[in-house]
Amino acid sequence: MKILLLSVCVVLLVAFTTANTLGDSTDEIENEESSLEKRARKCPTIVFPCGRGTTMPAVCRNMRDAIKKQGKPTRLHRVAAKNDINKNRRASGCPKLTILKRKKMPGFNCDEYPFASSKEGGKGSKIMMVPVRENSQQGGLLAGFYRKHGIVNGGCYNVKV
Repeated sequence: MKILLLSVCVVLLVAFTTANTLGDSTDEIENEESSLEKRARKCPTIVFPCGRGTTMPAVCRNMRDAIKKQGKPTRLHRVAAKNDINKNRRASGCPKLTILKRKKMPGFNCDEYPFASSKEGGKGSKIMMVPVRENSQQGGLLAGFYRKHGIVNGGCYNVKV
C-alpha cells in the first residue's frame, strides 16, 4: 500500500510539473504574440490620397511604381537627422537629376521613394521629376504624420498609396 501511495504521489508530481512547464510555455508564446501585435500597432500607416481626382498624381505614380514595379518596401523607418536625410537625398541621385532638368522643367523638382527621411531611402530609390506643389504637399503630409503619431528616429511606419 505504501508503494502504491508513493507511486501515485510521483505520478501526480510529474503530471503537475509537466502541466506547469507547459503552462509557462503557453504564457511565453502568448506574451510573444502580444508583443508582436503591439509592435505591429506601433507602426501606423500613412495613406496618401492617390485615388481618382488626386491633387498629386505625379508623386502618387512615383510611389506606386517604386512599390509595385520595383518592389520597394512599404514598411519604412524614420530618419530624423537632417544630415542623414541630406545624405540619403544625395545618394538617391535627386540633386543631380534636378540640376540636369531644372532648365528644361521649371516648377518641377525631384521626388524619391523610399523617402530620404527613411532608413530605406538613399541609393536605389525610385526618383522622378514632379511638380513642386505636389512634392511639397507630400512632404507636408509626411511631416504631419510623423508629428501626429510621434514617430521618432528609427520608428517604423507603413505607406499605403
